[in-house]
Amino acid sequence: MYPKVRFRGFDEPWKKVKLGQIADVRDGTHESPKYVSQNGYPLITSKNLENGTINFDDISYISKKDYEEINKRSLVEKNDILFGMIGTIGNVAIVKKSGFAIKNVALIKSNSEIPSINLIQIIQSDILKKYTNRLNSGNSQKFISLGDIRKFDFKMASKSENMLISKLFKKVDTLLSLQQRKLELEKQLKKFCLQNILSDNKKCPNLRFHDFSTNWKKVKVGDIFTVTRGKVLSKDKISKTKDHIMKYPVYSSQTLNNGLLGYYHDYLFEDAITWTTDGANAGTVRLRAGKFYGTNVNGVLLSKNGYVNDANAEALNQIAWKYVSKVGNPKLMNNVMQNIMFSIAPSVEEQVIISKLFILHSKSLKIYQANINVYTQLKQFLLQNLFI
Repeated sequence: MYPKVRFRGFDEPWKKVKLGQIADVRDGTHESPKYVSQNGYPLITSKNLENGTINFDDISYISKKDYEEINKRSLVEKNDILFGMIGTIGNVAIVKKSGFAIKNVALIKSNSEIPSINLIQIIQSDILKKYTNRLNSGNSQKFISLGDIRKFDFKMASKSENMLISKLFKKVDTLLSLQQRKLELEKQLKKFCLQNILSDNKKCPNLRFHDFSTNWKKVKVGDIFTVTRGKVLSKDKISKTKDHIMKYPVYSSQTLNNGLLGYYHDYLFEDAITWTTDGANAGTVRLRAGKFYGTNVNGVLLSKNGYVNDANAEALNQIAWKYVSKVGNPKLMNNVMQNIMFSIAPSVEEQVIISKLFILHSKSLKIYQANINVYTQLKQFLLQNLFI
C-alpha cells in the first residue's frame, strides 16, 4: 500500500478506509419541492455539477420553506463535496459558496484527517469509476445508493502527508485556473478586436491604428483573389508525423488541430487563404502560411498583391458562414465564394498591421492552451501516482 510518487520523509504504508469512516456522507431531498419563479432559493441537482464546479446557469428555484426543510438534514457548507448519484454518476464539485439546497445529490463532509481537495481527487479518480461501473453493470438507469457511496474504500495517507498533498494540488489547481482565465480573457479580447477593428460594412471601423483615415472599401472576393480548390488525396498516402520527406502540411475540412490532417511529400499552394467547402464546417476560413497541400474539400484563395493576410482571412471568416447552402450536405462552393462582398482596409499596409495584431492573439491563445495542457497532464500524473 505505497504510492508510486511520494514526498520525502514519508515511508509508512497507507491505510485502507471506507469513505463513510472518514467523512459524513448524506444526501439531499428525494421529494418534489415547490418551485417558484422569483425570490426563491437555488436547488442543485446532478446536472448542475460540471468539471469540479457548480453550474448555476440552468437551475430551478424553490420556496424558503422547502429550502429550510431540506437544509435541516442536508445543510451545504463551504468546502463540502457534492456527488452526482443519478444519471451521470460521479460528477463532483467542491462548494465555494453556500446558499442553496440539493436534490438527488450526495453531500460529503470531510473530517480533519483528509482535506476536501484531496478527497475530491480520489472521488474523481479511476478507482471510484471502476467501483461504480461494477455496481451498475447491466443497469440501464445509472444510480449509486448512499450506502454504496459510504462503502467505497480506498487507501489514505497520514494526516501530515495529506496536508502536503493538499498544498500541492491547490498550487497546481491555482496555476491551471490562472491559465484558463488568461485563455478566456484572450478570447474575449480577440472577439472585441474582431468586432471593432474590422469594418463590418462601415466606412471606418470603430477602432483604428494611428495614421490611417481613408475609408474602407467593399470588394468582391473574386476581384482580389484567384479562387480555386484543392485535390483529392488518399489518406493512406498521408503521414501522421512530419519528417524531411513528408514535410508539407495537408489541410482538410476538419476544424480539429486547425484542420491539419497530416503531412505529404508534395505541395499544391504557398501562402493562401482556405475555406471548407463541404460538410459540417463549411464556411470556416483560415490563413495558411507557407507551402501546403489542400484536399478537395478546401477552397483556396490566392493573391500576388498582398491580400493573403490574417486581416482578410478573419474578415471573411466572420461572414462566409452566412453563404453556406444548408440544403442536404452543407456547401460553400467556389462560384458562391467568389461573389461574396466584404470590407477591407484600403491599403495593404494597414491590412498587414491589423494582421500582426491577430497573429499576436493567436500566439497568446496557443501559449495559454499549451500551458493548460501541461498543467492538466501534470495533475493527471499526480492523480495516477500520488494515490493508490
